[in-house]
Amino acid sequence: MKPRPFPRAALLLLATAVAALDHRSAGAATYYVRQTVGDDANDGLTPATAWKHFSRLGPVMDAGDTAFVGPGLYREQVTVEHDGRLDGRITFIADTTGQQTGDPPGVVMVTGAEPVDETIFTAAGPPGVYTATFRTWKVWGAVEMDGPQRRYESVLITPEYLVNKMAPVDVVAKLPSSWFYDDETQKLTVHTSDDRPPAAHEIELIQRGDGILVRGKHYVTVIGFTFRHMQDAGVSFFIGSGDGVVVGVTSYGSRQGVRVYGATNVFLYGNTLFRNENCGAYFAAKSRNGIAIGNTTYENLKGLRWSSESGDAMAVDNAVFDNLERGISLENVDGAVLRGNRVVDNAVSQLYVLQSQYTSEENCFANGGDGQLVADFTPFGLQDRYPSLADYQKAKGEDTHSRSGSCGPLPPKFDVHAMHAAALAYPAPPAKTQTAGVRGWLDWVLRR
Repeated sequence: MKPRPFPRAALLLLATAVAALDHRSAGAATYYVRQTVGDDANDGLTPATAWKHFSRLGPVMDAGDTAFVGPGLYREQVTVEHDGRLDGRITFIADTTGQQTGDPPGVVMVTGAEPVDETIFTAAGPPGVYTATFRTWKVWGAVEMDGPQRRYESVLITPEYLVNKMAPVDVVAKLPSSWFYDDETQKLTVHTSDDRPPAAHEIELIQRGDGILVRGKHYVTVIGFTFRHMQDAGVSFFIGSGDGVVVGVTSYGSRQGVRVYGATNVFLYGNTLFRNENCGAYFAAKSRNGIAIGNTTYENLKGLRWSSESGDAMAVDNAVFDNLERGISLENVDGAVLRGNRVVDNAVSQLYVLQSQYTSEENCFANGGDGQLVADFTPFGLQDRYPSLADYQKAKGEDTHSRSGSCGPLPPKFDVHAMHAAALAYPAPPAKTQTAGVRGWLDWVLRR
């Protein structure tokens, strides 16, 4: 079978994204945020008069404006309040090198979590279960920062609660690394990972929804940030938004790394999305023209996911591996193109297709253990589950130019403890971190 060409709409979106990163609107403002020396009483218009807080940008960023955010740990969030334009994007850039802000190099980390005094928790009966009351703000989750930094599981999404109808606190007692916040009593109940008390760990509690939320706004670009432990996502394009670009972002420990929900024309390149409760990147609710190129996703429930009547999707040259269920998941999708992806050792299947139209070629699939599938088309019978690439090719006529077996070296995984330590210690010299860089993105696209 001859590989089919990329959709024309996708190529137009790529061209638009290239122009977005090489274009600066005349007369637009440039803002600076510096945790080192910033002051919110300043005007924010030069490195010398920078603001201190990341959240200061939300109300002011307008069409054509650019913000450079210096390294450090920001326990904040931004909601974009104005529209960009095709000829004047709103652009947020993490200045990890310090070249724009004048700060020492370092990670620009934005978190939705707050540290807590672990001694306020009291034992609540079963081993490992502890409670504390929080009346000033609603708790959206918990994480042990001294562990792998995967957030505790909300018991409200578990089969025990949804199917077996167990009381939430009983589910917490059953499941280590779980939590429940009672809105009525304002009491948080947690079950630690190892049954030791919270005081034996470094605990943070999740308070904020998204790192950068784009709701009903357009032409927004986000580059180079590290987001962690948000209630929802590091970057979220919500209902009615569109024409977004996310480049070189690291996002972990949230519900999704990047969420695109009821939004159009959103392009993800060179991001590293891992240990999120649901997906690395999730395009849902009739999102159109969602494109993921050159991303790395691992240890999420699903790596890259499109669902709920989304369409005109594209996944190209992504490394999708070690996810807890599926690698690439297409669920009720109206048209998707998969090309050149490495999909390796995802626990249930490398590819999952449910009531979706798609074309897939030139990928590499590798099962990592007994029982894993190359492709899964259930729930329509066991005959639609394919352990080998050859069986899948014969049955579906897709991926006839793909290969299975060794897919080459995969990207290294991030050391979350080193990242956390560097962010806390900044401006001490940090260890080297992986960044895609704007120029690298442009070079890649132009070579294609």
